[in-house]
Amino acid sequence: MSNIVFITSAIHTNYGIYNKTERAKQTYETVLSAKKYIPDAVTILVDNSKPEVQQDDSVEFNQLIDEVDYYIYNSDDTDMQYFHNNITNYDIGKNTMEVMGMLKALQFIQSDEDLAKLIGDADRIFKLSGRYQVTDQFKYDDFNNKKTQGKYVFKQRQPAWIKGLDALLQTRLYSFSPEQFDGTVDLFQQIFDNMIQTFNRKSYIDVEHSMALYLDDNELVELETVGLQGNIAPNGMMVID
Repeated sequence: MSNIVFITSAIHTNYGIYNKTERAKQTYETVLSAKKYIPDAVTILVDNSKPEVQQDDSVEFNQLIDEVDYYIYNSDDTDMQYFHNNITNYDIGKNTMEVMGMLKALQFIQSDEDLAKLIGDADRIFKLSGRYQVTDQFKYDDFNNKKTQGKYVFKQRQPAWIKGLDALLQTRLYSFSPEQFDGTVDLFQQIFDNMIQTFNRKSYIDVEHSMALYLDDNELVELETVGLQGNIAPNGMMVID
């Protein structure tokens, strides 16, 4: 059996303070940490980079690609290119591309017989944000036990800071069961559609508030600590979950 780890990234991007070399190095450390702490981890890098990532032949980028088990890149996607080229607002661009990129990757896996079987045979599926590292505070048994079967496991919810919403769920590291895969595709579609509608109304929502909005309490197991650390892209501040 195995554990699938989706690692989301944007190695080549206009957003955040880190350049492509730093992002590749940091995401490489993400992959190493996943393989160290998550048993039998099969890593799938979902890269939402700009198209020039396809010409990246740097040592750092090649080291990253060599380390992951599968690489799904969305750089050819016209929707992804639109956001890279036209959306300068960091929060809107980052959140929309994260949701859209994950949705497209999950839909691709649904259509690929071998990858779909890999998902179906797994013990657990994790989503891990690139540039962050799993730490020794990570406890696999907290994510995979009788109580978590058929449920999403997130860090304990936090109060919302967006007016009109109740809570947010941090999405740097969370997990779900293989039998929830198709439902997770539907979840990301719902979140994406609502996000675009919200932005068109000149309002705002991000992926963290969206998860809390669309996941019911009976679908969730919440942990005080998930075992993750890293530096956020806008200013480099260290976060520990």
